Amino acid sequence: MSLVVGIDVSKARLDLAFSDGQGTKVVVNEPKPIERLAAELVKRKPRLIVMEASGGYERVVAGILLEAGLPVAVVNPRQVRDFARATGRLAKTDAIDAQVLVHFGTAINPRLSPLPDEQQQALGELMVRRRQLVAMRTSESNRLGTAVSDRARTSHERLIESIERELEDLDGDIGRLIASSPAWQERVDLLTSVPGIGDKTAWSLVAEIPELGACTRQEIAALAGLAPMNRDSGKSSGRRSIRGGRAPVRTALYMATVASVRCNPVIGGMYRRLKAAGKPSKVALTACMRKMLIILNAIVREKSAWKTPATA
Repeated sequence: MSLVVGIDVSKARLDLAFSDGQGTKVVVNEPKPIERLAAELVKRKPRLIVMEASGGYERVVAGILLEAGLPVAVVNPRQVRDFARATGRLAKTDAIDAQVLVHFGTAINPRLSPLPDEQQQALGELMVRRRQLVAMRTSESNRLGTAVSDRARTSHERLIESIERELEDLDGDIGRLIASSPAWQERVDLLTSVPGIGDKTAWSLVAEIPELGACTRQEIAALAGLAPMNRDSGKSSGRRSIRGGRAPVRTALYMATVASVRCNPVIGGMYRRLKAAGKPSKVALTACMRKMLIILNAIVREKSAWKTPATA
């Protein structure tokens, strides 16, 4: 029987479960113990090792196991929770979660994760930090709007200025990191040739969806969580909706698509046609986001910059 391993990752430790019933194992979430674990797992030759994305705590263990040549799949926690509920596993402990991951891997056989290089990891971390700073600036701006006393307003304004300076420095670092990779810079140049796509959106796409250009239109839409899901039963046909996927990609595409409705003839024309057909604004905008992603996927795949269609 091929071995499937489930690893529940927390800040302090890893809880492991095995499909062959050989008990459980606990390992400290630190590089040296993880390297010893990798050596043990290499000897056992698992078919699949499954762990959840857990706010970054999984990066070290996933990286070490992938470098050892082990088959690792980092999966969406929501998928695993839905699977656990569907199979009646409502209790929750770290050991139980590891066992659920074993069953999930055995039943679903999720896609293996690629080995991230140091540059890709560094870019990912900088983009995460950028999103954090933008969220902090938004929070402080909202608080400033409700502040009454001059002292409170001054405090908010100083912090906003500090965050903006840090954002400016961080953007410079991201730009230089992108420029240090000819492949990344080429991709950014291709993406920003599309009306409505700016540097920040292009950076997000390079960092968050490196599969861009290597997938079919259906696959890339599913990865971003922009593929419409059917909700039909019997003779009734429910409203299609999107779910799952990579939220940072959707956020970046949303802002870019709002701009594109005004400046991109293809996206703007599609939006207006959908609205004229009676579609709600949110539905029309989501369809335009999906169209935009498909266009970007084709541009990167073909390595051909945007050309405005003659009929646009």
